[in-house]
Amino acid sequence: MNTRLGIILVLILQFSIARSADNYRVYSWEDALKSDPMEVFAISFEKLKLDTIPRQLTQFKRLRKLDLSKNKLASLPDFMYQLDSLEELNLSKNKFFNFPVQLCSMKNLKKLDLSRNQFAQIPDCIQYMIQLSYLDLSDTPVGSFPEAFVSMPQLRTLVLNGLSYPSSFQLRWKERLPWMRIEFDAPCHCME
Repeated sequence: MNTRLGIILVLILQFSIARSADNYRVYSWEDALKSDPMEVFAISFEKLKLDTIPRQLTQFKRLRKLDLSKNKLASLPDFMYQLDSLEELNLSKNKFFNFPVQLCSMKNLKKLDLSRNQFAQIPDCIQYMIQLSYLDLSDTPVGSFPEAFVSMPQLRTLVLNGLSYPSSFQLRWKERLPWMRIEFDAPCHCME
């Protein structure tokens, strides 16, 4: 009985460690392709000048974290919904002139960074991202928010740094979304 309890405790500990995003090894695409897809939880494509996402990404069924930042992506492929274990997605500093609606079908996504893109509107379908708790739209010229935000109590942090909104606009949305931490900060004209 003590052995069985010990095994159960070890399994619980291993599961807890595997679930912690801070403990994921972040693979480069090359290293991920050489690895067992069931052992890859995080992949970075940062600064690879990608304009498309490779379809082979769908073989990583346990992928939880994906960094596609600082590329040349203007759209997302339809197969993105197949990444159903994905919890964190970084699409910052790409070439999105429209909100990628493929994201709306990603029901397990918790953290989404779309900062420094060029789209001006967020579609109502964002409400279908039922696990989304963190959304960064910094330095993205979003002029208005969809009413869908009001029906998203799980969304706890909305980052809007680098955008100029009148104080009345800021106050109105802070009142309408009292459960949410909304970060408003003036635009920065700093060099990167």
